[in-house]
Amino acid sequence: MTLTDVLDDWPLWGISKQPISANQISILEGGLTNRCYQLSLESGEYIIRISAANTAELGIDRNVEKTIHQLVSSLNFTSAIRYCDDENRYLIRDYIEGEVLSDNVEDMSHNTLSYMVEQLKALHQVPVEIDLPVVNISEKAEAYWQMLATQQPNNEILKMKPLMQVAMSEPPAGDFCLCHLDPVLANWLYTAEGLQLLDWEYAGLAHPLWDLAALFQGIKHSFQQLEKKSKKNSHSEIEQNLENKILTLYGVSDLVAWRRACMQMEYLSSLWYQAQAKKDSY
Repeated sequence: MTLTDVLDDWPLWGISKQPISANQISILEGGLTNRCYQLSLESGEYIIRISAANTAELGIDRNVEKTIHQLVSSLNFTSAIRYCDDENRYLIRDYIEGEVLSDNVEDMSHNTLSYMVEQLKALHQVPVEIDLPVVNISEKAEAYWQMLATQQPNNEILKMKPLMQVAMSEPPAGDFCLCHLDPVLANWLYTAEGLQLLDWEYAGLAHPLWDLAALFQGIKHSFQQLEKKSKKNSHSEIEQNLENKILTLYGVSDLVAWRRACMQMEYLSSLWYQAQAKKDSY
């Protein structure tokens, strides 16, 4: 779907009294899957997100995403959806003024990390009274394996699929709850009202340690990228302490479950990047 197609729907949105002009739209960079634009109107600032062409291949259910987004926005975890088209090809949500945490990872304080863990813990305690699918690691991975087999049939990693799917299938011990499942730094926004969490397309009923593992890996990756640019190991001490800080802040005592959660999220993350490496442009 093109931006022009989206803008043709403007009378349906209920946020503008006239057609949208080019000077009211700006491209937002940084998204790895979808295309996003900032929309500046008299009624306010909004985000248009056009779903990627490979949404179904990635195993993303836009109806589930919309349901969860509406729930968490009512609890102030993220901004409200203003419009979503009937076929879930795009949505419009309120724009949030703030700073993406990945832009200042070097300045991340213990208080910021504590706040992030507290937000996830609060999310995990949200009562879920709606019907949501239970996240299965092997099922999520299967979508990525299928993309790999189609796009890169000679990739040596495909030989590992049977063993990896069995090894990664069993979740950590413990109850499932509402999880974001992609709380990397780029999805956190620091605002005047506190932290907001963006991009709920992978959210579902899942193990809370998966959220913590994804957070840990995302922050660690950001520090590693900085080290590559500076060609120094100045962040090694921070990386070593990061895991213990997260576990202590959340109150994790089952280290066996934690190690399993970390392996499973590393498994999904690695497959996701492999599957996205040669995706079609849109």
